[in-house]
Amino acid sequence: MDFRVRLHRVYCSILLPALILCLGLFAPHARAALALDVGIYEQKPDIYIARDGRAAGILGDLLNEIARQEGWTIRTQACAWAQCMQLLKDGKIDLLPDVYYTLERSQTLNLHHVPALHSWSQVYARPDHTLRSIEDLQHHAIAVLAGSTQQDYLQTALPGLGINARIDSVQNLEAGFRHVQAGRDDAVVADFYTGELLAQEHKLVATPIIFQPTQAYFAAPKGRFPTVLAAIDRHLSAWQATPDSFYYRTLDSWRLPRSQSLLSLYGRWIVGGLSGLLVLTLIVTLALRIQLRRQRRRLRRSERRLGAILDAIDASVGIKDLNFRYTFTNDKHEAFLGLSGGRLVGLRDEDVLDDAESLASIRRSDQAVIDSQERSVSQMSLQPREGESRTFLTIKAPMRGPDGSLEAICTVATDITERLRAEETAHHLAVYDSLTGLPNRRTALTHLTQMLDSASQGQCIGALLLLDLDGFKRINDMHGHDTGDQVLCGIADRLRTSVRERDLVSRVSADEFIVLLADLGSNVNDAARNAMHVAEKLRVAICNSAFSVQGKPAYITGSIGLTLIQADSQTTDSVMREADMATHRAKQHGGNQVTFYEQGLQSEVEQRLWLEHDLLQAIGTPHLTLYIQPQFGHDGRVTGGELLARWTHPTRGPVSPALFIPVAEETGLISLLGSWSLQFACDALATLREEDETYPLSLNVSPRQLMEPQFVETVRDTLASKNIPGNRLIFEVTEGVLIQDMQAVARRMQALALLGIRFSIDDFGTGYSNLAYLKRLPLYELKIDKSLVQDIPGDSDSLAIVQLILAMADQLNLRVVAEGVETEAQSRFLFEHDCHAQQGYLLARPMPLKAWVDMIRARRPR
Repeated sequence: MDFRVRLHRVYCSILLPALILCLGLFAPHARAALALDVGIYEQKPDIYIARDGRAAGILGDLLNEIARQEGWTIRTQACAWAQCMQLLKDGKIDLLPDVYYTLERSQTLNLHHVPALHSWSQVYARPDHTLRSIEDLQHHAIAVLAGSTQQDYLQTALPGLGINARIDSVQNLEAGFRHVQAGRDDAVVADFYTGELLAQEHKLVATPIIFQPTQAYFAAPKGRFPTVLAAIDRHLSAWQATPDSFYYRTLDSWRLPRSQSLLSLYGRWIVGGLSGLLVLTLIVTLALRIQLRRQRRRLRRSERRLGAILDAIDASVGIKDLNFRYTFTNDKHEAFLGLSGGRLVGLRDEDVLDDAESLASIRRSDQAVIDSQERSVSQMSLQPREGESRTFLTIKAPMRGPDGSLEAICTVATDITERLRAEETAHHLAVYDSLTGLPNRRTALTHLTQMLDSASQGQCIGALLLLDLDGFKRINDMHGHDTGDQVLCGIADRLRTSVRERDLVSRVSADEFIVLLADLGSNVNDAARNAMHVAEKLRVAICNSAFSVQGKPAYITGSIGLTLIQADSQTTDSVMREADMATHRAKQHGGNQVTFYEQGLQSEVEQRLWLEHDLLQAIGTPHLTLYIQPQFGHDGRVTGGELLARWTHPTRGPVSPALFIPVAEETGLISLLGSWSLQFACDALATLREEDETYPLSLNVSPRQLMEPQFVETVRDTLASKNIPGNRLIFEVTEGVLIQDMQAVARRMQALALLGIRFSIDDFGTGYSNLAYLKRLPLYELKIDKSLVQDIPGDSDSLAIVQLILAMADQLNLRVVAEGVETEAQSRFLFEHDCHAQQGYLLARPMPLKAWVDMIRARRPR
């Protein structure tokens, strides 16, 4: 009897509180029960409505289980797919299963985040099909579910691939499979789970055509039921993280043949057994409490041991919650941040760091772990409030709770600052010269190889300069290697500052340097001149100012060998050998000079250099002047004159205008030369006016000079200062200037014409012969080129061209001057055909202005 009493008391003390607790836990759920209207379209085995009206299929079973655990009431509503989507958008149903994700749907519906079902789209056909790839769908009829993502995909992709196929919309997939079985369509598209089931029922087979991996979700109307979707995400996430969960058991049950439920066979026995187990469990719980206390003591000991281990390792370790507050740090991490004694726990990084860049790096890496929920490895530099910045190799990993959800972020950071410095030092020693800091020979040869590859592809020409110091060994022998090293560093600085950023200066041996010049132009002559300019600049930079050697000035010179890097350059060895031979030749000729490997380029570049230099010096001196060549009319009177540039070099003698005029054009000296010529022409007109000679003078104007922005103002000011009327000047321009920009040239010539300036087309008949400009421009005169004059009257072609020019000029009321007249026959023919004036050796050679004035005075009657 006492035993029964005690047992009754045990039951009362254990079962009654447990029952009250269960009722208390259930009561809030009951009160907060949620009723959801779920739209379901027939698509076995994904989703369908069972005979009892409940949701069934893979997604139906998952939804029923979630609703059971959450206390929801599910009300099903049958509808076709397109009808279901419209009801969902209108808010007439609360939830729709088996919705594939698209960007458009994510903007109009609410979707959860964890996919409920992973699948793909596959094409199914009759067993005798010949479909092997998507190209085989050409001219076939394909059944697809109306309003599905498969329909959108095929209607976009097939025309883009040039495939002409007929797309038949069906209201449910079973109808599509029946169409194929009956021969109304050739193939049907379905997701994997539905397709495997329906294919077996309708005796179809899967083809190898697979596309559009898909993920199925539950969808709610836009902006509604976020807590429902969040609960679905929570359950799916926990299930999918556990291999033997309800989720995977559900998938297996629909993949494999289904057997009769154990619950239906042995329901009563199972319920009874579970009830007994509940009683046993409550009894065992009392015993487990004792064990739990023991486990807590062991856990505390383990935590202390783990803390000691984490404090001893050579890495910073920290754990943060999802609000980025520290819940644990080891001593090393606290010491880096200037704290100790666990004071970092509860703080955020912004509470102990001030550097904005460091905080941004930490926050980005933490957020990346939260977003991806995966382990990440990164390298970041952190600046503490005190001390230098350090670089860490940081590993961040997500820490999950029992249900698989993310709870915290664990960070393990190893200081790799010293290792990176050592690697950087090793790299620098491998690439750079330790004395001068310049790239070493190995780097120069690598760069040279890249330049050879570029040149072989037809890109810009480059150049290799090999500089060998003259007599440098003497400095080492007389003053020691330390002094020699100082001189080498000074030379390196001068070379480095004398080239462009994209060029490479390298020290390749004790007293040898390499300079690699890139992008010197696509023309060999231009590239050679540019390279010679740089080489001469480097030579002057070395020798023009002294180095201080033990308090005394010392001058150093260098011999520079130069070769071009172009398409026909062979290998690095051959290019280096060419530069070395050029340097050796420079030393043989006394050193302190630049020598080309290519002898022809050497002569041309040297001529170009002295032309540029000496022409600039000659402007404004008696060595450079303008000669006058008079023009005569048919009656023998002088009707005008052309001013021609003549340069007599003090050591080289007369220099042809064909040499120095193009140089002036290319270097920009033509503007200075043109300004000086204009001044000279005005002075000549003033001199002729004093002699009562009133004919105009012609002056050649270059295209570059004509299009200068201030040219019109310069002409106006010069005429005003010299008191010369504009109609006394004729500007001769070539036909080439007229094709550059016809409208701009016309505007410039019109502005000059307002000053009285008249225009003549020089060398007419040999240029571009676009005769449209003859009517559009303010022209006064045409000059027949001497190449046409010299062949008349014997050459029929030249004869016809000259006659045509004269006839055309007469029609357009233009004056014509023939130049290069050297025979009586030429002169007679031209005057007989109404040529207005002539100039040439037959009539008068170009002569200095003073000689012409003296001739005028001598011919004048006393």
